[in-house]
Amino acid sequence: MNIPSVPVLRAFIEVARCNSFTRAADTLCLTQSAVSKQVQALEEQLGCRLFVRSGKLLALTPAGHAYLAHASDALAMLQEGRAIAQEVAGEKAPAAAVEISASPAFASYWLIPRLPGFRERAPGTRLAVRPRLPDFSPVTERFDLEVRVGAGRWSDARAIRLLGREMALVASPDLLGDTRATLRQVQSLPVLHRAQRGYDWREWSASAAPAWTPRAGTGLLFEGFSVLIPAVVAGLGVAICPLFLVLDQLESGRLVRPLGECVRTRYAYHAVLPTGAGHGAARDRFLDWLLPEAEATQMRIQKHLDSGYSMAE
Repeated sequence: MNIPSVPVLRAFIEVARCNSFTRAADTLCLTQSAVSKQVQALEEQLGCRLFVRSGKLLALTPAGHAYLAHASDALAMLQEGRAIAQEVAGEKAPAAAVEISASPAFASYWLIPRLPGFRERAPGTRLAVRPRLPDFSPVTERFDLEVRVGAGRWSDARAIRLLGREMALVASPDLLGDTRATLRQVQSLPVLHRAQRGYDWREWSASAAPAWTPRAGTGLLFEGFSVLIPAVVAGLGVAICPLFLVLDQLESGRLVRPLGECVRTRYAYHAVLPTGAGHGAARDRFLDWLLPEAEATQMRIQKHLDSGYSMAE
């Protein structure tokens, strides 16, 4: 039985990632015709269709979905094998790459400040961090690892919870004039909202302040935490935020929890391994570093909560 060549596998995987022969050809620096012929040759070799067109859209067939995971694993193993062989032979191996998507807030406030530690641990691993809003990632994009916000159940992937179960009302001490306040005092302050689902006023108030649910149409609205958190620090109003994203600001005193509460939400940030993502050593090295970092942050959160603040379930 003939085994598909590396260029053929790479062409198939790239077309599946882009859902486009044209974009795959651009990425591979080939012509669209060449990429199309490689995929066609693979389909003839396997004896089944891997892609189907619906109007202008290109999508994997069920057989294509099934084959993609194995093709990705095979290519990753071949690339790792090449790197190991070059290392044994005394040649410099090309840097392994891990494609990661994460929300701008997660990347800016948590991941990037910790990346120097990963660079020291795995200097030969190249990371590509792509900022993506949780609700607006194009379905045509594929990554080795994604950081998603949700309840932890995705039909197209395996999820590992990282952080984000704890949320609280936060404010600038300059806005409050103090570090603590009563609910009545907080109710008189401007309210800031976030556009994406999760970590919202309704869920928070159900546990912490049942008699008060700020209306969605009132106050300022921000697209995500990457712009909401600076607005809170600037004293524009009070907001609901996951503790891990504002932990540095809370510990430094730039933000406070005026009510002293903490609500456990059903949402969290998860490391998500999409179906079809390979099991390369580079991705696994990053994941082996990521999970203990999340555990260390969770311990800091618990220490912060143990300092006399309450938890609402």
